[in-house]
Amino acid sequence: MQTCIIYMTKHGATKQASFHLAKKLPGDIQMIDLKNEPCPNIEGFDNIIIGGSIYMGNIQKQLKQFLQENLPILLRKKVGLFLCAGHPDPKTINEQFQNAFPAALLHHACAKARFGYTYDFYKLNAIERMIVKKIVGIKQSTFQLSTEKIEEFATQFKRKSTHKV
Repeated sequence: MQTCIIYMTKHGATKQASFHLAKKLPGDIQMIDLKNEPCPNIEGFDNIIIGGSIYMGNIQKQLKQFLQENLPILLRKKVGLFLCAGHPDPKTINEQFQNAFPAALLHHACAKARFGYTYDFYKLNAIERMIVKKIVGIKQSTFQLSTEKIEEFATQFKRKSTHKV
């Protein structure tokens, strides 16, 4: 079974989460960072997992474009969706998923999760640090990716990915 994890990251949290997730999944796993690699042909994959990070309430534009261009194919595959985001409010998390992913894909996905976040103040620019301090309330570098959430997602995805669409 071939699985493709397609992600975009700005400061590395989503990449870190993607690599941790790949270790928890069986079969052949291909990792694609849309920021640094060309858009893949996803027809040959059985399973596709897509992850992005939230900045200013939304995921990266290039990832959104990939989703729109490939939506018909994605709706024929087993799909999992994840976000790396720092806002802890469950209402905000639901809004982030709705803003990040097309409604049809959200409904179709067999696994969805928020894996947590990292705020590495050494990687953030001055404006990003100010926003994190003021809006999120975090005053120093914080690393809160949840290995438990990643493992739960992997378990759910493995269980559901054995069934055909």
